[in-house]
Amino acid sequence: MVHRFATLDGLDDLAPDRARNLLAHASKDLIDHGLLDAAQWCLELLTCVPDSHVHPTSTPRLGAGDDSHRFPVHSTPALNLESPSWSAHKMPEEGAPSWTSWEHASPSGPSSRIIPSPARSMDPPTSPEAPLHVKINEPIPTSFEEHFDTTYMLAKTFFDRDNYHACVSLLESQPHLTDKARFLMLYARLLIFDSHPSHPNALLPPLAYADKHDREGAHPTLVSLLQELVSPTDSFLLFLKGVIFRMLHKRIDAMDCLISSVRAFPYNWSAWKELSRTLNLKNAEREQILDLLPASFMSVFFLEYTQRQSTQIDDGHFERIDALLSHFPGSAYLLTCRAQSLYLHQDLEEAADTFQHALELQPYRLDGISEYSNTLYVLDREDTLAQLVQQFAHVSNSAEVWCMRGNFYNQRSEHFRAVESFKQALRIDRGCVAAWILLGHEYLEVKNSHAAAEMYRRAIEMNPHDYRPWHGLGHVYELNEAWSAAIDYYQQCAMIRPHDARMWASLGVCYDRLGQRAQAIECFKRHLACPLTHLESIEAIARIIELYELDGDSVHATMYHCLLVQVVDRNMAQMDPALLARFVFSYIIAARWEMGELHGRLYYSRQDKQRGRVADTAAPAGDLQRAHDYLQKVLLAGTDMTPVAEELLARLQRQI
Repeated sequence: MVHRFATLDGLDDLAPDRARNLLAHASKDLIDHGLLDAAQWCLELLTCVPDSHVHPTSTPRLGAGDDSHRFPVHSTPALNLESPSWSAHKMPEEGAPSWTSWEHASPSGPSSRIIPSPARSMDPPTSPEAPLHVKINEPIPTSFEEHFDTTYMLAKTFFDRDNYHACVSLLESQPHLTDKARFLMLYARLLIFDSHPSHPNALLPPLAYADKHDREGAHPTLVSLLQELVSPTDSFLLFLKGVIFRMLHKRIDAMDCLISSVRAFPYNWSAWKELSRTLNLKNAEREQILDLLPASFMSVFFLEYTQRQSTQIDDGHFERIDALLSHFPGSAYLLTCRAQSLYLHQDLEEAADTFQHALELQPYRLDGISEYSNTLYVLDREDTLAQLVQQFAHVSNSAEVWCMRGNFYNQRSEHFRAVESFKQALRIDRGCVAAWILLGHEYLEVKNSHAAAEMYRRAIEMNPHDYRPWHGLGHVYELNEAWSAAIDYYQQCAMIRPHDARMWASLGVCYDRLGQRAQAIECFKRHLACPLTHLESIEAIARIIELYELDGDSVHATMYHCLLVQVVDRNMAQMDPALLARFVFSYIIAARWEMGELHGRLYYSRQDKQRGRVADTAAPAGDLQRAHDYLQKVLLAGTDMTPVAEELLARLQRQI
C-alpha cells in the first residue's frame, strides 16, 4: 500500500511563489524567537526556490474551499492522538502568509491532547504600511510603536550574545509577557540548565539530564519550566514543552506536543528534528503518525531525515531526495543528505564526490563535514583530508570541525591528539552523536575499552537507531571475550541493518567462539546473502566450510567446496594467483564430486576415519570434463596437492 507522502503530489506549499513567501516569513519568525539554526535552514532552502517561470510545478495552490487535501479523520490509539478537522479561515492578505493554513479547530471530545494554535500569535510583526526608514525629527508611526517592543529587543540582544541570565532577569521583571517573550525567557532558562556542567572538573561534561537527579526523580529545573507551560497554544511554546518532555524521558507526551507544534507552524526545522528523537522506529511509529503531519514539503524533509537517522537507506530514499532536489535545485543541504546516505550505503566513492559538490556550492558549509572526513578516512585519501582540515582550520570552532581534525590525527596514528579533538567537539556540542562514536573508536585504539563502552552508550542514548554505537559496544565485549554480551549488541545491529553483511559476520564469530556452530553457520549464510565483493564471498564460504567440517558434516561441507570453486572460477581474471593455491583442496574435493567418488558421502575427513566411514565409490559420475579442468588448475598451482591431482587425473582417464 502506498503511504502518504510517497510522492510530492498534493502538497499545499510546493508552488515556488508560495514556498518562497512562506519560507521568508517563517525565517523572520524563527529569528525573532532565537531559533537561529532553524532560521538558517529555512533561509538556505529559500535561496534554492526557483522562479515560477523557470520551474513550474504540477501542484497548484488550493483554494480555501477545496476539501481534497484536508487531513483525513484518523486516530492512533497507541499515541492517544486524533487528527482534527480543518477550520475554515479567510484568505490572507497578498504578500503576507497566515499560518492559519496549517491550523485546526478544537478537537471533538475532551480527552484529545491536540491543542489549537491561534493564528494571531503566529503573525510576523511586520506591516506593509510601515516605512522602510524613520527620520529622527519625524514622529514615529503608530505601526512602528506597536511592533517595536524595546524590552523584548533588549532581551533578544542579551540572548543573541549568549548572556542568558541577563535575558531571563529582564523578562522576569516584566508584569506581562507576550507568547514570544515568554518563549524567549523559558528557552534561555533551558539553555542555562543544559549548559551547566554537573561536574566542573570533568573532562567531558555529562549530559545535563542524565545525572543523579534522573535516577532519583525529575530534575527540579525541568519541572519548574514545565509548570509554566500548562496548556500552551503557541506553536513555539508547544515546541519548547516537547523538548522538556523529551529531556524528562516522557516520550509520548513529547511526541504529542511536537506534532501539535509542527501542525501549527511547519517550518520550524528544530521541532521536526526533536520529533524524530521521540519516535521508536522499531514499532513503526513514523508510519503511524503520517496522517497527523501537515500537507507540507516539510513533512517530506522530515521523512528523509528520520530514515537517514535510522541508517536504513534504500533506493526509495534516494528517490525522495532526488524529488526534493527537483523542486529545490542546487540545495547544498539536500546534496549533503544524499552524500551522507551514500556514505551509510557504503557507496564511498560517490559519497566523496557528492560531498565535494556540496562544498563547491557552499564552500564553508559545516553540516556533513564530519561524515565527509569519515569518508576520506575510509578511502585513505590523506592528502584530501589534510586540505579539508586546512580549509576549515580558522573558519569555525564547531564540533564538526573538531571531529574532522580527530579523523585527521587518527589517520596519522596520533591517537591521543585525536582523543583530545573529539573531546573538544563534545565540549562544544554534547549532542554531536558522531563525536561520541568517534571518541569510542579512538578509545579502542588506545586500549581503553571501558571508556569506549561509555562513549558508545552515550551515543545510543542520543540516537538508538544508529547501528554504529551498537556495533561498537559489541566489538568492545568481543575484545574482552564476553561473547554472550557481544551477541546481544550485534543482534541490535542486525535488526537495524539486516542487509549489512558485517553484522552477520560479527554474530557468526561470537557464536563460533561459544561453540554454537549451528547458529554460527546460519549467521554466515545470512552474511553470504548480503551484497559482498567476490573476495568477501570467498572468505564467507570458506568460513562455512570450516564450521561444517568441525561439526563433522562432510556432506554439506562438500556442497560449499563446490560453491567456493565456482565463485573462484568466475572471478579468476581479477584474482591473485596465490589465492587459487590457497583453495586447491576445494578443487580436489569438487573434482572428486564430479567424478562421482563422493556421491552421498564426502571425503575421508578425520571424523570419517574415526567413525570407520568409507566413501561410496559406486556413485554415478558427474561432469568429467569439469573435473578434468579442476585438476589441471591444481597442477598449475604447483602446491603439495599436485601428487593427489596427478593420481586423480590418471583415475579420470580410466573412467573416460
